[in-house]
Amino acid sequence: MYFYYFIFLVVACIAITYLFKPKTEEEEKDKSKTNEKISKESNEYQKLNKSYLIVYSLVVTGDWLQGPYNYSLYQSYGLSLAEIGWMSVCGFLSSLVLGTYVGSIADKIGRKRMCVYFCILYGTSCLLRYVPNFFVLLFGRVLSGISTSLLFSCFESWLINEHNSKGFASSLLSNTLTWAAFLNGLTAIISGLIGNVVVSYFSYAAPYGVAVIFFAISGVYIQLNWNENYGDTNNKKSSSALVEGINVILKDFTILSVGLIQSFFEAAMYIFVFLYSPILEEAHKLAGHKDELPFGLIFAGFMVCIMIGSRIFNILMQKQWKVITISLPIFLLSTISMILPIITMNEHILYWTFALFETCCGMFFPTLGCIKSQIIPEEVRSSVMNLFRVPMNAIVVIVLLIISHLSQETQFIICAVLCALSFLLSFNISRKETAGVSNDKKDN
Repeated sequence: MYFYYFIFLVVACIAITYLFKPKTEEEEKDKSKTNEKISKESNEYQKLNKSYLIVYSLVVTGDWLQGPYNYSLYQSYGLSLAEIGWMSVCGFLSSLVLGTYVGSIADKIGRKRMCVYFCILYGTSCLLRYVPNFFVLLFGRVLSGISTSLLFSCFESWLINEHNSKGFASSLLSNTLTWAAFLNGLTAIISGLIGNVVVSYFSYAAPYGVAVIFFAISGVYIQLNWNENYGDTNNKKSSSALVEGINVILKDFTILSVGLIQSFFEAAMYIFVFLYSPILEEAHKLAGHKDELPFGLIFAGFMVCIMIGSRIFNILMQKQWKVITISLPIFLLSTISMILPIITMNEHILYWTFALFETCCGMFFPTLGCIKSQIIPEEVRSSVMNLFRVPMNAIVVIVLLIISHLSQETQFIICAVLCALSFLLSFNISRKETAGVSNDKKDN
């Protein structure tokens, strides 16, 4: 049955992709036929778009290669369940503390340079997985946590700066972010296939070696093809960029709200990763089945859902929806999808409920990317984007530390509450925007 579900999702993704082609690209092509200047701008955009998506695809492939094999690798080295748990906690803690500080430096020393450093740090983290020593592996997780912070801040900061500095339309930025989310899901599936092959021929450490190759290629490509851009070049100390980022967030309620939205929803995503496998397994057994669930196929289906979500976002943008308006159904449907597992244990309802949540995740990434590009000041963009992840990391660390003491229902309630809070905050922003537009019309 899961095979047919997967095929259905793939067909749906292909249909949505080809039936609803990006309008912005078609418009640019039509304009370029009659206007040489627009043609030149379109070519420059395509060059930037291609350059960013190539690098993004490579680095997220390297990132996805590692996830499925952390537990198996540590277990093969003889680590206890408690030690493996501490590995995960330390990864999030290092992202919370060290990653936030290191990421803020990008505004001063350059986003391109920090992206290259990311490739070096993450590559080193992967190489350390070959050493079967608890403290060496722990240090590798610390580097991995720092790298994760850089992955989700510096690359996007570099893109937005390049995009805005060249004067490209905001609709083109949403197009790039949509394809980035789409490729994120696609590379996850490809990474799973690569991982399965190398593990079957070598060992659980093999995917990390392949990831090093992807990071090395990314670092070289960035160094040779990307321009450098900066945020606040006036700050003499890296810590001042971080302090300035905190001030920006605290002084602007909209920026603070967007930061909390990101933290709450991403925390729900990370917690969900620990929840869907055991509850599907339990539901499968309650249905009277004794065979093992095909989690590789289930995971691949969820990644296709992320791809579908990214295309739905693109369609809504073509329909002239505001990005903050798009966020409302994302968080509302996510809340519902986290409540349903508390109500039912029907295996197939649970699968499609989780598929809905993953589709919302696919819509979430480009939606939030567009919102952040509009509201965060350029001079502290990397600092603010790293600070946005602080509450998320804190929430995940706390939940991971107490998760064994929480019932399954409580865990899903936590996720539902986090999604509901994201909805309330986005609704408040949308309401204020609507009120502001109404006041402007009255004044005119």
